[in-house]
Amino acid sequence: MRVWGLARLAALFVALALGGCVTAENSLSQEDIASMKLTGVTVSFEPNARVQWDDGFRAYTAGRAIPNDEMAAAWARPEARTYVRTLLASEIKAGLEEAMAGQLNGARPVRLDIVVKEFNMSTVIESVMIGSNNHMIATANLVDARTGATILSNPDLQGFLPSKGGIIGTAVGLAMDHVFTKSPAERLIEQYGRAYRTWLIRSV
Repeated sequence: MRVWGLARLAALFVALALGGCVTAENSLSQEDIASMKLTGVTVSFEPNARVQWDDGFRAYTAGRAIPNDEMAAAWARPEARTYVRTLLASEIKAGLEEAMAGQLNGARPVRLDIVVKEFNMSTVIESVMIGSNNHMIATANLVDARTGATILSNPDLQGFLPSKGGIIGTAVGLAMDHVFTKSPAERLIEQYGRAYRTWLIRSV
């Protein structure tokens, strides 16, 4: 329900572009990777994580008879933020499990801990006025499941969901959403999962 200022969004676009040029090093050998077995995925959020996901907020307000003029106040409720983050965490967990399914089949148990920094699904107004900015930024920690020690970390891994802006582009994008079996948020998470899989295993 939030509408970011034009200056803030412009600065974010620049930061994302620059951040996308820096790739964390994957120091694991193919033998290391082949020895691992993924036993679980956890998802948490940084305390100041920025989350904009209208579908999650609508799920929170469903059945709660909140008047339109009280929607902004409802979004600010701690219980609303907790609800949205819990729902989003389950979506991210499922998406990462799907992306990594069948990839790590060794004997050493490992866990993937995702710490979300930003999850942004542009509102319709943002898409029309300045173009869409659908992205997810999260730290991906590969952890030894027995000891909890971090094996490998990618602190600023990003996923993007390309789409068109403007009135026509937004209308086409909304129409195309009905073609996909997954929601835009699920497709964004899928892109993040693919980015991690490619980075870790060096395979698409």
